[in-house]
Amino acid sequence: MKGQLSIEFLAVLAAFLIVAATITMPMYLQASADADRLSKISEAKKAATIMANVLNNVYAMGPGSRLTVEYYLPPGVLAIRLGGYDELDVDGIVTTNETLPINGRADIQILMDLNGDGMWDNTIESSVIVDTILPSRWNEDGSERGDDWVRENCVHVEENKLKVGPGYGTLSAKTFHQTTFSYCYDPKGEYLRRIVVSDEIK
Repeated sequence: MKGQLSIEFLAVLAAFLIVAATITMPMYLQASADADRLSKISEAKKAATIMANVLNNVYAMGPGSRLTVEYYLPPGVLAIRLGGYDELDVDGIVTTNETLPINGRADIQILMDLNGDGMWDNTIESSVIVDTILPSRWNEDGSERGDDWVRENCVHVEENKLKVGPGYGTLSAKTFHQTTFSYCYDPKGEYLRRIVVSDEIK
């Protein structure tokens, strides 16, 4: 009799543990994934804020200024877009679940791949956006300022030197970057004012 009770108790205990595991394991895995996602977004936001501050300072100091900054990028960074003009019009963003409106100031945007498919997730949660003091090619109401105004007042930021994306390991690993922003003025060039960005992964 005692042996039968022990076996029944163990069977009930095993069933209880199986039920508990099937309920708690998905909750644990979801909580762990959410924490990992929030950590990556937080670190990307920190990097974008650091870059925005340096970009603002270089812009405020004027042509000839140059500053270098160091920061970490978390895994999952697919691209970084810096505000400028011409083809680099970074002001506001449209995603599948939310639109961040144009406000007349150029952004720093970090686009993340958080689900691991090698593509930007195209949600506001996977997009880190920090404003700078640089003017964009649009007014606050979203209307174009016009090419003449843009050429006289905007600064072209050369973002193509940033080492991010699949070719640089930023999708799979945390990377340490040393980025230099140099403000150049060339009255004969295609762009009167340029902030040239050079980047090294350490």
